[in-house]
Amino acid sequence: MNEFNQLFKAINISEEQLQKEITKVGELQIVPKNTFIVEQDKYIKWLAIVINGRVRVWQGNEDRQILLYYVNPIQTCALSLSATFRDCKSVINAKTETETTLIKIPVRLVSEWSFKYKSWNKFTTDSFIISYEDLLLSHKNLAFNKVNKRLLDYLKSESKKNRSPIINLSHSQLANEIGTTREMVSKILKQFELDGILSLGFKKIELL
Repeated sequence: MNEFNQLFKAINISEEQLQKEITKVGELQIVPKNTFIVEQDKYIKWLAIVINGRVRVWQGNEDRQILLYYVNPIQTCALSLSATFRDCKSVINAKTETETTLIKIPVRLVSEWSFKYKSWNKFTTDSFIISYEDLLLSHKNLAFNKVNKRLLDYLKSESKKNRSPIINLSHSQLANEIGTTREMVSKILKQFELDGILSLGFKKIELL
C-alpha cells in the first residue's frame, strides 16, 4: 500500500473524485529530522499531513519555548490548518522530531474540499478537536502544575515510552519541552539528584 492509499484508508476517504484530486496535487515528501515544516510569522503554502514520523509544534521567543502539542501519523497541525482557511501568517513553529513522511496539500484547496467532500470535512474537524484537547492539556499543565512536577512527570513519561530509565536529553531540550528556562531545569535536576530521584550525566538522566 502506498502512502496515498494509507491516508485514504486511515481517514476514510471514500469519494473517488477526492482521491483523484489528492493523488494529483498532493506532494509526497520525506523530511529529515530537525527540519522546519512551518515557521512562525511566515505564510503557509501547504497543509502537511504526517504519514510516518512525528512533528513538534510550539511557540517561542529567543530564550523560551512553549510546547503546544505533537502531530503524529495521520494527523495534521490544526493551527496550521486554521491559517490556511484565513490566509494569514503562522502563529506557531513546527519541526520534525524524526525522519518524517508527509503528504502536502496546497492551501488553496483545503477549505474548498471541506465544502465539497464530507470525508475531508470530517478530517479537518477532527484535527481541530484533537489539537484543541492537546492545547487544553498543555495549558492545564502550565497553569496548575509547578515546574518540578512537570519536569518529573515528563521524565517518567519518557522513561515509560522508551522502556528505559535513561533519558538522553540536554537541560535545554527539557526546558523547551516543559516551558521553562534551562537554568531552572538544571536547578531542579540537581535537587532531584540530591534527593536520590535520579542520576545526572552528560546529556543523560537516569531515573533511580
